[in-house]
Amino acid sequence: MSAVVLTTILGLLWTGDSTLESRIITLRYFLFVLTGLAAFLTPYFLFPDKNSPLIQLGNLGKKSLGYYIFNKLGSYCWPVYYLIAIILLGDLHNFFNGLDYKIITLLSSWSLFSSVVIISTVRYVKSGPSSQFWKESQKGKLIRQSVADYLKYPLDPGSIPSLINTLIILLVGSGTIIFAVYAGDRIHPFAELMVFISLLIYAGYSVRKFSVSMIRDFYSSNSFFREFFGVTMKGEEVLESRKVNQLWWVPDFIRVHVWQFIVQIDRIVPAGRIVAAGHFVVLFIAYQRPDPQFLVMIWVVFALLHHLFSLLTFRQVIAPQWLLRWVAPVHIWILSRFWIQIRWILPLILGMNLQYFLFGTPDLKSQAAVLITYLISGFIVSAMGMAKTFNGAKTY
Repeated sequence: MSAVVLTTILGLLWTGDSTLESRIITLRYFLFVLTGLAAFLTPYFLFPDKNSPLIQLGNLGKKSLGYYIFNKLGSYCWPVYYLIAIILLGDLHNFFNGLDYKIITLLSSWSLFSSVVIISTVRYVKSGPSSQFWKESQKGKLIRQSVADYLKYPLDPGSIPSLINTLIILLVGSGTIIFAVYAGDRIHPFAELMVFISLLIYAGYSVRKFSVSMIRDFYSSNSFFREFFGVTMKGEEVLESRKVNQLWWVPDFIRVHVWQFIVQIDRIVPAGRIVAAGHFVVLFIAYQRPDPQFLVMIWVVFALLHHLFSLLTFRQVIAPQWLLRWVAPVHIWILSRFWIQIRWILPLILGMNLQYFLFGTPDLKSQAAVLITYLISGFIVSAMGMAKTFNGAKTY
């Protein structure tokens, strides 16, 4: 019930006073955002599945397993369907204005989102065997070594099929939106609906074709992503995933400590993908052309949220107080945690300058203010946390 209330409030605040044309434009760009989110968040919703032992014990068939998978995703997706309806139908001034156009667009949007979710689910559930091959084969090891040596980036070759899936889903979803909008504008809104329904039919066909190997692929993918997300990662596997000498941007005297923290963070959350999603959201907000000062505040808030990754390292299960006191003095740990956040400076600069190129904001002065705020706050967070640790106070 609370989700319904919050979604309703969000939708009405967002487009409640907008014209029909503004609603349609906003929704189309929202569909691009949803396509991007579905392209890389789907495996995080599906795997690792905590009920997999029960599924295996119950020996579920293809139909039962398929129902389970899509029902699980449905629990995450239904607020999105509801929000789309609120964006289109939550007209506070003239509900019946263009009602037929609103309903056609609503069906079109639901069809597109359903198609992207289904295609994404099928592709990721099927990706387990190929991901395992790239992770364990000699080809995968050569790619990992090459990327680490030349690009200084700890690529896990097992993630290659996921990266390919992300690109394919983005291209299919975005391309369909562009083509459907063009057809709707040039022919009739019903043509836009037909394009999206065609994609939905294709998605249904992919499910039927996929059902032949669904059970085998599900177990394989669940095992791979359980390992990939760090649930069953062992010591040697963690060391293999990221090397100390790959942190070329970290001073030598704290490099090994920064490496330890980054490895632990990588085992808990997909930091890189979360940050990428955040940049996409900020860019989407900028497209709405709000006040420039508001956009600068959005960048400040987004930058500060990066410190949540650093806060993870204050958990006792990650870095026990007694161990930190024994291994190194306090200033080493302050600098180590602070340097973890340095890695996000370049993405922040690139993101702000991309937005500046497209929309003329934030300017260089505002960018400097965001970066200074980010660095100062990062140091304060690191110092405050370590003060508690070395004073013997408990951390969470």
